[in-house]
Amino acid sequence: MSAQKRSLSIVEAARRLLVSTGVAFTTREVARAAGIAEGTIFRHFATKDDLLQAVIDDVLDPTDLCAGIDALPENLGLRPRVEAALELMASQLGTITAVMTALHPHRMRPPGEDRTRTHGPGPHNGRDDDPHAGIRAWYSAVTSSLGRLMAPYADQLRVPADQACAVLLSAVTINARPIAISPHRFSAAELADILLNGIADADPTLESRTCQESPCS
Repeated sequence: MSAQKRSLSIVEAARRLLVSTGVAFTTREVARAAGIAEGTIFRHFATKDDLLQAVIDDVLDPTDLCAGIDALPENLGLRPRVEAALELMASQLGTITAVMTALHPHRMRPPGEDRTRTHGPGPHNGRDDDPHAGIRAWYSAVTSSLGRLMAPYADQLRVPADQACAVLLSAVTINARPIAISPHRFSAAELADILLNGIADADPTLESRTCQESPCS
């Protein structure tokens, strides 16, 4: 197995343990889960915190998600492509949420703290000036992919494409959170229907009826 594949297998084993047990897992448990000797871990990661940071960087890597969105067939039409994109985003956001929930509050470093000390990783993708840079980069990359997805349908949208992308990403992000306002977790099909068709009755007389019931200014 190549060094890159070995490193990835260690990260995947650590992620599964992190989500199931929290940060209390040991490198010995990671080694057992990955089917390797414990010493092999430290040939790839100097410390457990480095391994945890690698887990964060891995789940915040948008490469595969963006490739999946970009690969959606254009002949599907607007709604099927939006629904498929929401499904792809929901899948990765579920993993991100599980990892970040398991890491909290271990993952956050106080602003300005010396990150050469071992106080736990932060979701910064190696950019120590901003502990949220990894998350920001993920949203930026995914927003760009959504922009390319929506561009051919600009004439079918009631709002600019960039606003449509922001709404799609915001909705799927909120839906992925474990502490939601509603206990109902929307499916990709439900989100696509609500976001593309709205929550109001399509009856053209709705606005006039609303004004009669509640005086309009």
